[in-house]
Amino acid sequence: MGEMDRNNKKILQNIKMPEQSNDYRVVVFGAGGVGKSSLVLRFIKGTFRESYIPTIEDTYRQVISCNKNICTLQITDTTGSHQFPAMQRLSITKGHAFILVYSVCSKQSLEELRPIWSLIRELKGEEISQIPVMLVGNKCDESEDLREVTNIEGQTEAATWGVSFMETSAKENHNVTELFQELLNMEKNRNVSLQLDGKNKKKNKKKMMKEQAKEEKLLKEKKEKQLQREKEKGKEKEKDKEKQTKDKDKAKDGGKDKGAAGQQAAGAAPAGGEGSGTLKEKCKVM
Repeated sequence: MGEMDRNNKKILQNIKMPEQSNDYRVVVFGAGGVGKSSLVLRFIKGTFRESYIPTIEDTYRQVISCNKNICTLQITDTTGSHQFPAMQRLSITKGHAFILVYSVCSKQSLEELRPIWSLIRELKGEEISQIPVMLVGNKCDESEDLREVTNIEGQTEAATWGVSFMETSAKENHNVTELFQELLNMEKNRNVSLQLDGKNKKKNKKKMMKEQAKEEKLLKEKKEKQLQREKEKGKEKEKDKEKQTKDKDKAKDGGKDKGAAGQQAAGAAPAGGEGSGTLKEKCKVM
């Protein structure tokens, strides 16, 4: 077997067995305003944001246990807009598991998930039966008067799609950790868990410290570059100001020269007038 054939075989093996990767990629889909970012931030940081800020695409990471080793849970929080189909397809292609979020207060948000689910099935093909997928009805803390999708309707939709179902509340921190743990429990190709044993916790701490130091270094370099750019911009502005000042000074000097020439011309005219007047007077006297 040639070197090229061996390389191609390795590539095919990597494509067929993404579970060998150190990253476990979870992709979160849903319409704008259903609470995708709120769920992810509540899970990763334990915080809740009242205001709505539209997302283009954000990625969050957390260290988890994978086959009794450490790996990185990478959560991609996608945009609720349909303006980026290429990014959507790429996220699906790379994803190992999917969370499809709708708001229980919006039937429309559930309907908007149907084409996304169809695209996931299309791109994943036969693999779809092995891939963890969770349909999530968020904002279950809202009053019944505001509900447009009942719990039973959500369960029925999930059963039709052949996926799991759960209702959550990012605001009240209801079923948030359970959602991600259940999703990982559904993974059939490897043993993935949010829990780390004592040995892995020490490794995790060291790894996190290294990553933090790396991020701080990158941030410092970014700030230094930004300061350098600002200094260069400041120098350019100073040069522009100096040039403008010089141009103004030249314009003023040119104006002064013209004014002086005008005054000299004006002064010469009366002198000629006086001379001619004197001649006239002389002629009269004569």
